[in-house]
Amino acid sequence: MKIPTKLLALITVLVLTACATGPQRPAQVEGDGYAYTRDYIRWMISEKMAENDIVGLSIALVDDQQIVWTEGFGYADKKNRVKAAPETIYRVGSITKLFTATAAMQLAEQGKLNINLPLQTYLPQLTIKSRFVDADPITPRSLMTHHSGLPSNRFNRMFGDETARFTEMAVALKDEYVAYPPNTIFSYSNLGFTLLGHLVEEVSGKPYADYIEQQILHPTGMRHAYIAPNLRDGGHSSIGYFNQKKSATPHLRDMPAGALNSSVVDLAHFAQMTFADGRSNGVQVLKPETLMQMRRYQDGNATFDVNRSVGLAWILDDSLGDKAGVIARHNGGMPLFFSEFITLPKHKLAVVVLANSNTADSVVSEIAEETLKLALESKTGIKIKAPAELKQKLPVMAEDLERLPGPWSTPMGLVWIHRHHDRLKAELNGKKLDLVRYEDGRYHLQYRLFGLLPIDLGGPGVAYQQIAGREVLTLYLDGQPRTVVAEKTKPQPLHPGWEKHLGHYESINTKGSIVLKSVVLSYKDGLLQAQYKIEFLHDDEETSTMVLQPVTNNEAVIHGLGQDMGDTVQFVEHNGELLMSYSGFLLRRVE
Repeated sequence: MKIPTKLLALITVLVLTACATGPQRPAQVEGDGYAYTRDYIRWMISEKMAENDIVGLSIALVDDQQIVWTEGFGYADKKNRVKAAPETIYRVGSITKLFTATAAMQLAEQGKLNINLPLQTYLPQLTIKSRFVDADPITPRSLMTHHSGLPSNRFNRMFGDETARFTEMAVALKDEYVAYPPNTIFSYSNLGFTLLGHLVEEVSGKPYADYIEQQILHPTGMRHAYIAPNLRDGGHSSIGYFNQKKSATPHLRDMPAGALNSSVVDLAHFAQMTFADGRSNGVQVLKPETLMQMRRYQDGNATFDVNRSVGLAWILDDSLGDKAGVIARHNGGMPLFFSEFITLPKHKLAVVVLANSNTADSVVSEIAEETLKLALESKTGIKIKAPAELKQKLPVMAEDLERLPGPWSTPMGLVWIHRHHDRLKAELNGKKLDLVRYEDGRYHLQYRLFGLLPIDLGGPGVAYQQIAGREVLTLYLDGQPRTVVAEKTKPQPLHPGWEKHLGHYESINTKGSIVLKSVVLSYKDGLLQAQYKIEFLHDDEETSTMVLQPVTNNEAVIHGLGQDMGDTVQFVEHNGELLMSYSGFLLRRVE
C-alpha cells in the first residue's frame, strides 16, 4: 500500500525528533555545578521554541541565595532584533496571586485581617445570592485555596476595557449566585483573587498596586517588576506575539489575579526571600511561620477533593517523592504570554520560565519541571526517574461498558462517550477519540491519524468514581488522583418554563477582548443545551456546548463540577424586554 504523502512527512518528523536526544549525559551529574543542567536545558529550549514557534523566552535557576543561571533565548522584539534577556519584562499572569496572598498574610500578621472571618467583614459592599441553606461563609482563606464557591470569572470587560476597575466587582455580583457551597470543591477562581486584592486595598488603606510594590516588590529586591493592567512601553518590556506576529496586549481589569509584570531575575529574588524564611535585604517580608502556613496543604477534606493540591495560593504536590519534598509553584497564562514559577523548598531550588508567545502554554512548564529535576540531581544526587511508559493495553471493564456511555459535563464542554461493541470512544465538539485502558487501570485518550494510525496522546488518565451520589470521572497524573474532570448528566424532560426560552441569542453589551458572540439554546437528546461562541483576540473563536439544569422558570445552572461550572444563566427584565444574562453579558433573542 502506498503511504500517503502527509503521513510519510509526519513519520519523518517523528523519526527525526526521536533521534534528537540532546547533549551527552556525563557519568555523574551530582556536584557538577549545574553544568549539565544548563547544557541540556539550552538544547531543550532550542528544540521546544522551534517546534512551537515561540519568539522569546527567559529562564532563571535559583539555589538558595544564589541565582546560578539566567539566560534569554530568541527575541523580546523580533522586528528590531532586541534579544530576550534575563532582564526582559513579561506579563506573568496568575503568578500574581502569590503576591496578592502574601499581601493578605502580611495584614493578617499585623492583626488587621483574620483570614477565617466572613469576607463581608472587610468588604461589606459585597453581596451575592446563594441557593445553599446553612452553607459556610466565604472567607479570605477560602479565596486563597480556591474553595470559596464563587464563579470562576466575570468575563465581560475582563480584558480590553480600559475603563473597567477590579474594585467594581464586589458590587457587580449583587444579582449573581455562588456556584457551590464554600468548601465543597477546588474550583480555580480569578474572581476570588480579584476580591482578595480589593480586600487588601480596603484593609491597608492603600491602592492595591502601591501596596504590592511598596510592601513586597521593593523589599524583595524586585527592582524592575511592577503591578499594572498592561506592560509599559519601552524599557525592557517584551512584545507579545500571536503565531509569531506582533500583537497588542489587552488591558486587564482583574489586577490582583494577574497584573504583575516581571523578569525572571526579579521573580528569582522572590524565590530567594521564600528560601530565607521570609527575609530579604534585611527586611522581614513574611514571618517564617506564615510562609510555612502558606506552603502547607490547606485542602483535601472538601466533598469533591480527590487529593490535596493547594496551600494559601501556592499550588502544591509531592509527585517527586519524599526525598525531593513538596513542590510549591504557580504558573500563569495571559493573552500572548505564559509563565512558570516552581520551587522545591526542602532543597531551596527554584526555576522561573517566562515566554512571549501564544504557543508557549505547556512548554514553559515542561522546561521548568525538567530544569528542576536536573538541578536537584546536580545539587543532591537525587535522581527523579521518568514515569514508566504504559505499554500493556487491557480490555475495557465490563461494568464500564455499561456505566460510562452517555453525556458528561466537563469544563471543555459536553462530552459524549459511546460504546462500540467492546470499545469506548469519546466525542467532543465533533472530534472523536478512543478511550484505551492500560495497565494502570485508567483510560487514556488515543487518536487515529487519518482514521488509521493510532497515536497515544499520553499523559493523564481517567477513572470512574461515585462521590456523594454523583457519577464523576477523576483525572490521574503520575499515578495519583488529581481532580474531578467530568460529571455524568442524565436526560430529563424539558422544564415547562424553558420551552419559551429556546432559540438563538446574541450579545448586546459586550465590552473588551472577550466577546460572547452568541448562545443557541436547544433541547435535544433529553438535555437542555447551550451552544456558545466566544471570540478572543485576533478573531480566535471557541465554540462549545454546556448542559443547563433549570432551577426556576428563568434560572438554570451550568451542570458539572470545577472551573466555570455551577454558574447561573438567568433571564432578566431589562428596559422592558426579557434578556439572557451570564457573567456580565446580556443577550437578546434574534430567532
